[in-house]
Amino acid sequence: MNSRITRAIAVLAVAAAASAMSAEESKRCNSSARECEQQIRQMLTGRRYLGVQIIEHEGGLVIKNVVADSPASRAELMEGDHIIAVNGRSMTAAAIRDFKQTLAESKAGTLFIIVERQGALKKFDVRMEPYTKAQIDKIIAAHLAQSHPEVAAGSQR
Repeated sequence: MNSRITRAIAVLAVAAAASAMSAEESKRCNSSARECEQQIRQMLTGRRYLGVQIIEHEGGLVIKNVVADSPASRAELMEGDHIIAVNGRSMTAAAIRDFKQTLAESKAGTLFIIVERQGALKKFDVRMEPYTKAQIDKIIAAHLAQSHPEVAAGSQR
């Protein structure tokens, strides 16, 4: 009986270790750290951003977070604002991908946003801005820390 319990514990320990390893491996990407850095730089250089994190909440889109010193923060968009429309397109039944598509289609990065805040509708004119080198460096560092921890640890020494 003791050997059965010991064997069962050993099997559970191996299964837990394998599960932890596969979870850790899933965070890694298949490209080298250098390739990732180049791709991220190429993708973000010249690209414009708004500076908000959006979540889908109760049939609509809500601002979860506003990045400090971003176009959104300068326009005074706030966490908790419900997005009603962007550039004349209704966002009341939209998904996050619809919001992102609307931003991508905006001419010259100019946005006309209507939000509901504390029961009142508010209008904002926002001009998206290109990512700065410092912002791109921060995004790359976060990717390296998550997906290439051995490289990230070596670069911080």
